[in-house]
Amino acid sequence: MRRAWVLFLLVLLAGCRYTFWPLIPPEAPFPERVSVTGRLEPAGGTARAVIVVRRWPEPNYLELRWYADEELVAERSLWVETVGELEVRFPAEAGRFHRLLVVVAGRPVLQLDLGEPTLPPPPAAPSPAPGEGSKN
Repeated sequence: MRRAWVLFLLVLLAGCRYTFWPLIPPEAPFPERVSVTGRLEPAGGTARAVIVVRRWPEPNYLELRWYADEELVAERSLWVETVGELEVRFPAEAGRFHRLLVVVAGRPVLQLDLGEPTLPPPPAAPSPAPGEGSKN
């Protein structure tokens, strides 16, 4: 009977130990990531985009997509080899909503807006059912 208890305790205590070796896995380095910031300013009939590349692990293209409302107006690709500041100008019409989308390796990393987006009108208030007037 005593052997059964000892065997039971050994099995129970073995379940409380780590089951992988080594006990602490090795640390994996974080991957290098792209870090891009910027601002968009109106400049007469154009828009001036200042893009600051803060972290850039390897030379690659920086794709810029310029939208007026929902329409794609212009696309540009810039070859970037190191960190720095880039300035680009795009045509901009007053009174329209403009958006600059910055894409790296097929993934959007930054969106800059200029102007106010046009929103759909609010829904109309429901009309009262027939035969029911206002209850004042």
